[in-house]
Amino acid sequence: MLYCLVTAFLLCTACGFAQEKKFELVKIDFQGNQSFSSAMLKDLIASVETPSWISKFLHSFTSLGKAPEYFDSLNIEKDLRSLHDFYTANGFFRASITPSWETDSAHYELTLRYTINEGKPTRVHNITVFGLKNVTGELKSETDNLLAPDTTKRFSQSNLKGAIDNVQNLLGNNGFMLIRYDSTLVIQDTSSATTDLHIYFNSGKQYTIGSLTIDKKGPGADKVENELIERIVGIKEHDRYSYEKIRLSQVRLYRTGLFSSVTLVPILSDTVGSVAPLLLTGDISKLTELSPEIIMNNQSGTFNVGLGAGIARKNFLGDARKLTINGSFGISDIVRANPSNIMKTFSLQDSTVLGYFEGSVKIEQPYVFNRPIFSTIEGYLRINKDVVSNKRTLGGKLSFEFEMPNYTFVNFLTAYYSFEVVDEIFPHRGQLSESLSILGGEAKAYKANDPIYPTKGYNLGFLFEEANLLNDVLGRIVHHTFTGALFYRTTISAAYYLPGSARNDLSAYGAKLKIGYIQAYEGEEIDIPSVKKFTVGGSNSLRAWKSRELAPQEMKQMQQLDSTLTIVGGTFLFEGSLEYRHKFTPEVGAVLFTDFGNTWLGYRAFQPDEIAVASGFGLRYYSAFAPFRVDFAVKSYDPNYRKNFFKKTFFKELFEFQIGIGEAF
Repeated sequence: MLYCLVTAFLLCTACGFAQEKKFELVKIDFQGNQSFSSAMLKDLIASVETPSWISKFLHSFTSLGKAPEYFDSLNIEKDLRSLHDFYTANGFFRASITPSWETDSAHYELTLRYTINEGKPTRVHNITVFGLKNVTGELKSETDNLLAPDTTKRFSQSNLKGAIDNVQNLLGNNGFMLIRYDSTLVIQDTSSATTDLHIYFNSGKQYTIGSLTIDKKGPGADKVENELIERIVGIKEHDRYSYEKIRLSQVRLYRTGLFSSVTLVPILSDTVGSVAPLLLTGDISKLTELSPEIIMNNQSGTFNVGLGAGIARKNFLGDARKLTINGSFGISDIVRANPSNIMKTFSLQDSTVLGYFEGSVKIEQPYVFNRPIFSTIEGYLRINKDVVSNKRTLGGKLSFEFEMPNYTFVNFLTAYYSFEVVDEIFPHRGQLSESLSILGGEAKAYKANDPIYPTKGYNLGFLFEEANLLNDVLGRIVHHTFTGALFYRTTISAAYYLPGSARNDLSAYGAKLKIGYIQAYEGEEIDIPSVKKFTVGGSNSLRAWKSRELAPQEMKQMQQLDSTLTIVGGTFLFEGSLEYRHKFTPEVGAVLFTDFGNTWLGYRAFQPDEIAVASGFGLRYYSAFAPFRVDFAVKSYDPNYRKNFFKKTFFKELFEFQIGIGEAF
C-alpha cells in the first residue's frame, strides 16, 4: 500500500514538472541490479536517455543525429511493468522496483533512477507433465529427460520455452502430428523460494504416413513423371509421420529446380484412424531457361563485377538431372582495377587479379546411389589476367553433398574430388605447367539464428584436403611423373554471435577465428601451388590490406624457365575479427571492427609480434537477398612496417577501403 502511495505521489509530482517545462532526460541509472547489466535493462524500458550533444547538434540542421529525449512521467508505469515482467521471467518472483529522480532546474535536466531489490531467485523444484498419455516407451523417456528440472538453477522462462519446443519437435518427428502445447501453471512456495511447474500438452494420436497425392501444374507439369516426384520425396507409406522428413523432402524438391513453388502437407480431412495421407502441390516451370546475369561477388577477398549468361535444361535425361552451361567475364577488384589494362602486360609489383573469363558445363542430380545425396559434376575453363602472370586452368570437379537433418550437430557435409591443369604464362619468361589433384571434405555446423544478419548462436567449419596422391598413384601405373608436392591442407573456422540488446535484433556482437595449416609429406613445400597457400588481406580478411597483400614470399629457381620466380603464400594461417553491428533501420546499418592475423611459413615461424591489426568502420545496406557493404580501415599495427603510427602518411601508408557483398563473416 505504501509503495502504491509513493508511486502515485511521484507520478503527480512528475505531471506538475511536465506542465511547467520539459526536462531533458540526461541519465537513466539502475541500482541494486546484481544479476543483469544496466545496459540490458535500459533496452527493456520505454524511457530513453537523450543523445550526445554532437548528435543533437547535427539533428538541429540536418536529417542526421537524433532529437533530444525528454522525461515523460507516463513512461514510468510502462518501465515498471517491463522490468517486473523481465525479472519474473528470469525467476525473481519477489523483486521490487522503486522509481525516483533528481532534477537540475537551472538546466532543465533530469536523472531517472530505478532502485531494484532483486530478492532471492526461485528455483524449479518439480515438473509435472499432463496430456502425454499416448507417449510411451523410449519416446517417453526422452521426453522426460527433456523436461527434467535442474534444481541447481533459477527458473527461466526462455529455458522452459526451449525445453517445450524440443518436446514438440521430438514428438512431431515421431508420429504425433497434432502435438500442441497448451499452458504452464506456476505454483510458488515463497518460504523456500521454489516453484512447481504443471505443463499441459495435447499430444493427439501417433500417425503413420498414408498415400501421396500429387497435384502438379505449370508449363512443365506434363514432362515430369509422378514416379520421379515420389522418389525425390522419399517418404513411404506406413512410415512414421515426421516434421523433419517433410522439411527435407521439400528442400530436395526445391533443389531440383523443377518447381517454382511446392508444398507438402498432411490432408487432415482424409485422415482415417491413425493414417495421414499427404498432398503435394507444385508449380513446375519451363524445363529450359536462358538466364543473362550481372555478376557481383566477393571471391578471393576482392569485389568482382562482370557479365554472364547461362542456359539450363531441367530434368535432363530424366531423374531430375539439371544441365547448366555458363559463360562469364569481368573485372576483379573493381575498386582498384584499370579496365583499359586488362589486355595489357601488367606491372610486376601487384598481385591483384584484374580480369577473368570462365566457361563451365555442370550436371546436378539430387538423388544418387539410391539415396538423397546431391551430386554435381562440372568441367570448366578459367582464364585469370594477373599482374604477375596469366593463368589458364582446365579442370573438373565431382562433389557429393550429404543430406543432414536439423537435429544433428553437423548440418552440412560434402566430399569432393577435383583435377586441374594450370598453365601459368609469365611475361618475357615463358610458361609453367602444373597439375593439381585434390581429394577433400568439408563439414559445417550452422547454429546461428539468421544466415544474413545473425545475432545469436555460432557457426563452425572444418575442411580437409589431400593433394596429388591420386596423381602419384596414377603416375606409377602409367610411368609418368606429375609435377608438384604431395601435401594436405586443413582449416578450422569458428564464428560466434551475441545480441547487442535485449529488446530487439537491431544490434549484435560477432567474433571470428580461423586457423589453417599445410604440410608437404612428399616433396618440398615450396612446390605447393600458390593458389593453395594461405594469404590474408581483402574485404573478408584484414580490411586495411589489399587482397592477398599479407603473405610470406619465397624465391624458387625454375630450370624449365631459366629464371627465379617469387612464390607468394604461407603454410600456416592465423586470423580473426571482432565486430559490433548495428541497424539504424531494417535496411541501413553500420559496423565497428577490428581484424587481426597473418600467415607464416610453417607454424614454428609464428611470432605474436607479427600479427597484423586493422581497425575501422563500415556502412551496410541490407537488401532482400544480401547486405552490400563498404568498409574503411586503417593499419593499427603493421608488422612489416613498424614506423611510428603517427608519423605515417594516412592515405598512402595507413588507409584502405573495401567493397563487398554479405557480411565479412
